[in-house]
Amino acid sequence: MKIRKIKLRELKEADIFKEKILNPEKKRRYRPYYKILKNYKREPSLFIGAYDKNRIIGVAFGHIIKNRILLGEMAVLEEYRNKGIGKKILKKIEQNSKKLNKKYIELGALDNAEKFYLKQNYKPIIFVQIYPKNILKNYNHLNYKIIKETNYVDSKRFYIEVKRYDPKLKEKIKKEFKAYDVIYLFRKYL
Repeated sequence: MKIRKIKLRELKEADIFKEKILNPEKKRRYRPYYKILKNYKREPSLFIGAYDKNRIIGVAFGHIIKNRILLGEMAVLEEYRNKGIGKKILKKIEQNSKKLNKKYIELGALDNAEKFYLKQNYKPIIFVQIYPKNILKNYNHLNYKIIKETNYVDSKRFYIEVKRYDPKLKEKIKKEFKAYDVIYLFRKYL
């Protein structure tokens, strides 16, 4: 098994591989292939693959956003999980991010991957998205430490500091904020 940068000629195949694992229902993509390609051309060292012989068995796609790296996509074939492959891919992304002098890596994780990132020393943050019509007038009374707020036409977004990981906290915050989406983000300072 080999962990290495994905070559440009392999990128489309790696993207299809990733979509089959992370988006099997073929829902609308958040990051279409042309954006993946654009980010690859900006910094190919953040596109890492795991290969068994010449077969892709895992990938991670990193994207530069100012002083941080957004790990937008990471996927490993099910039969290769729990064998240290995801950990090795992540370490390679971290090494390459350090070389780029970025401050931290941040990512959103599917529920089944949250504990994996905790084991890799990523710290949890709650990310909340609320439709404008549902924004509470005085949300500060809810006693959460909001570390960042952003306003968009379609939503208001909060980043909430948490002391520890608690999967039940997402549902609690979703109800209290009347949010349409609440996920854990994970961050690791380099």
